[in-house]
Amino acid sequence: MGLSFCVSLTMLLLLLALTFIPTGTSDLASDRAALLALRSAVGGRTLLWNAAQDTPCLWAGVQCHADRVTALRLPGVSLSGQLPVGTVGNLTRLRTLSLRLNALSGPLPSDLSSCLDLRNLYLHGNRFSGPVPDFLFTLHGLVRLNLAGNNFSGEISPGFNNLTRLRTLYLQNNRFSGPIPDLKFANLDQFNVSFNQLNGSVPESLRSKPESCFLGNSLCGPPLESCPSHGIALPPATAGTGSGKHKKGLSGGAIAGIVIGSVLGLLLLLLLLFVLCRRRRSSTKTRSVDVAAVKQSEVDNLGEKPLTEAEAAAVPEPETVLEQVPEPETVLEPVPELETGQEPKRRIWAEP
Repeated sequence: MGLSFCVSLTMLLLLLALTFIPTGTSDLASDRAALLALRSAVGGRTLLWNAAQDTPCLWAGVQCHADRVTALRLPGVSLSGQLPVGTVGNLTRLRTLSLRLNALSGPLPSDLSSCLDLRNLYLHGNRFSGPVPDFLFTLHGLVRLNLAGNNFSGEISPGFNNLTRLRTLYLQNNRFSGPIPDLKFANLDQFNVSFNQLNGSVPESLRSKPESCFLGNSLCGPPLESCPSHGIALPPATAGTGSGKHKKGLSGGAIAGIVIGSVLGLLLLLLLLFVLCRRRRSSTKTRSVDVAAVKQSEVDNLGEKPLTEAEAAAVPEPETVLEQVPEPETVLEPVPELETGQEPKRRIWAEP
């Protein structure tokens, strides 16, 4: 009996162990279900995923490792609408999420905080709105965070300091307001908060960044102009405040393109005018040479030097003298009589 009891107990423990140990198949199946839910919510027909396939690792934009989805890259595929809970938040082994350059809107889903392995989050070029949620600051493994070109508003939270591994923080072209908190990142090498509604002075920890990182706001202090004294208010920012999806100004590349195009157009116009003037001058000169050549040929044919108008007027016209030619006198000599049988001699009279 003791032996059978031990065997039964061992089998029970083994069964319990197999029940609580998750398998790769079930995890990949949950990732597949989350991706299909994402397509139904925001993708429509833009995501041509073959739902008949058992594994999502063969789908476009999906990358797997150890039977889990670790990267989802869907840039510029016309995704629209809000990201619902139970989609990207269920991809718990996700390391890279790129949904940039789409038309996603609304707040970020709260279950995104479940993606604790997330390292790269690219959401720029969408229509996300509202303040940056606090759960984002619990993703301590984030290295690249790009929220630029959205409609995020409110103040920039000092909670960004919790992201100690951050190397990229792009917040430009949003609607952030208020002062910039004292952000201290040991490894931050890419930073931009330009074209928002920020005011106050640039924190000392960020004064080593380029001036372009702070343009389009009401900020002062290095690397910008010095802050005015006596509490004089700064004028509101005018750059990037136009109507439309984002409050953006012309980028440096666009301005450079406009300037280069204008200069090239002006040079082309000047070149065209130069060619036309040169052609006209050449045509006039050719006509002058032709007229001179014609006159010279006439002079050569006559063997005379052409007279000016004054000289021609002074030369008298020649008189015409008609001499009377006398008519020749006809002298008739007498013809002698011929003897009989004698032929007359022929005489040829020559006319004078």
